Amino acid sequence: MPFAEHNGTRIHYREVGDGPDTMLLIMGLGGSGNAWWRLLPHLEPRLRLLVMDNRGTGESDPVRGILSLRDLVGDALAVLDHAGMEAAHVHGVSMGGMIAQHLALDHPDRVRSLLLGCTTAVARSGQPPWRLLGASALRPLLGPERSWPVLSRVLYAPQTFEAAPERIAEDLEMRVRDATPPATVYAQLLAIARHDVRDRLFHLGRFPVTVVHGEEDRLVAPHHGRALASAIPGARFVMIPACGHLMTTDAEGATADAVHMHLDRCAVPGTPVP
Repeated sequence: MPFAEHNGTRIHYREVGDGPDTMLLIMGLGGSGNAWWRLLPHLEPRLRLLVMDNRGTGESDPVRGILSLRDLVGDALAVLDHAGMEAAHVHGVSMGGMIAQHLALDHPDRVRSLLLGCTTAVARSGQPPWRLLGASALRPLLGPERSWPVLSRVLYAPQTFEAAPERIAEDLEMRVRDATPPATVYAQLLAIARHDVRDRLFHLGRFPVTVVHGEEDRLVAPHHGRALASAIPGARFVMIPACGHLMTTDAEGATADAVHMHLDRCAVPGTPVP
């Protein structure tokens, strides 16, 4: 298994696919690289995918002490370095989308394009995500299976509960196998608490950027996605109907289509990038 290293922390990643272009995949809060499992088959024929486990998840080393977004960006850079990639397309979702924004702003030479899913330019304001915090607090006491009903209602569109509950059950099985420690979630929440790049977003106009959001996202409201795309010169915005925060579960095909459309745009010679 390949491991990159950043300041003494080992970051696990795996390579999937053998396409001519490379894309780095950065997962969101509490998720390992395994959470990309529904999207990977759609992209493997086209891309070399670097699927990383954020520290504290999957096979990566655990979180030790306070975590910052700079740490998480450094982990992503270490994966690119270890894989021998000077630059890659970067696809981040939720917290991973925040990491991707900082990666592109602080290290623009390492990024070819940005695909930002269910994310925001500024950390959540107003009331905390009580279901998320509550489920994380209950997990050590109740276990992932019994705390899952608390969390799942904020992650999926109502239609998925009604029409495809088996997909939600499959996600739970994956989370149980991953067994991400609650300490990782708390550390990640603190790391992204000060995320705010609103006054820097115009710099991302140098890249092809696509922002994708679920119309029924209850964790990161859709207006955050619209605002993010509107502030980036030339960015495209894709709203997916009947879709919540976990887009590949609620709308697997539409999410994969959005990625392919982004790659098509990047592949067209002479595509204008402001």
